[in-house]
Amino acid sequence: MNANTRRAEIIRILRGTKQTTAARLADTFNVSTKTIKRDILALTVDEGYPIDTKKGNNGGIILRDFNHPYKRILSQEQIKVLVEVAQISTAYQARVLNGIIAAYS
Repeated sequence: MNANTRRAEIIRILRGTKQTTAARLADTFNVSTKTIKRDILALTVDEGYPIDTKKGNNGGIILRDFNHPYKRILSQEQIKVLVEVAQISTAYQARVLNGIIAAYS
C-alpha cells in the first residue's frame, strides 16, 4: 500500500471513529508509528484536514468535524480502478492519480 492510499484509509477510519491512536493505525497498516505520524502531518499540513493530536489518557489522533467540498465524489469502484491504473503507470502518472484519489475520495 502506498502512502496516498494509506492516508485515504486513515481519513476513512477517522471519519468512522473520530478518534484513534498512532499505535492502532500502525498495527492496522503494518507500519511504524513514525510513519503514521508523518502521514498525519501530511494530511494536516498538505491536505488541510482538521486533525488534532492529544497526548496522555483519552488522547490520540482526533478528526474534528468539517465539510470538505470535494471529498466523497469518487465511488469505491472508481477509487479501486484509479489505484489499479496508478500501479501500472509511470511514476509521474501514478503521483498525479494518487493526488486525485487523495483529493476526491
